[in-house]
Amino acid sequence: MKEEKVKDFKFIIVFILIVGFSSIYLAQVSLARYRKQTSAEIDVNIAKWNIKINNEDIDNKVTLSNKIVPSFTGNEYVKDSVIAPGSVGYCDIIIDATGVDVDFNYELNSIVPEDSDLKDLKITDYIINPTDTNTDVSTYDEVSSITGTIQKNTDNYVIRLYIKWDEETGTMDNKQDTDVAINPYSKALIKAILKFQQKI
Repeated sequence: MKEEKVKDFKFIIVFILIVGFSSIYLAQVSLARYRKQTSAEIDVNIAKWNIKINNEDIDNKVTLSNKIVPSFTGNEYVKDSVIAPGSVGYCDIIIDATGVDVDFNYELNSIVPEDSDLKDLKITDYIINPTDTNTDVSTYDEVSSITGTIQKNTDNYVIRLYIKWDEETGTMDNKQDTDVAINPYSKALIKAILKFQQKI
């Protein structure tokens, strides 16, 4: 009887070992299926950021190469397309965002640069997207910025700036005004500084 118990015991041990090794083998085979590695490329379209100002691409530029020329309407005392004390004209800054796939904010400031001989030149007012029906003029002051948001893929967002030779509150006296006017090399410059930032 003892021999039978030993045989039964050996049989149980062999059976347990066979079942154990079989389980380990089956576990390795099935786990090996889940250990396989593969890779795939994910092709993501990157949002375009290609802003143009007055048909000039601003990519990697600090200053535009094309000058923005204002329009001055003459009157009975002043010729067309020139500025004189008291004259008011305008220029359009046209922002083309058709190549921009994200909404973005803008900020516009202006200064009279040091190399401008006419120091009394200033921006007085502005209109956003002027039309025959949109004549909402806002007052510009040099302390505040003109700000707004442009929607993605918008074409021709216009900021019209009104420019004046300000003889009333300007710093130049009549002699300096005359000296600027008689010097053929005098410059009348305003620098418009535009900043753009993606809206998040």
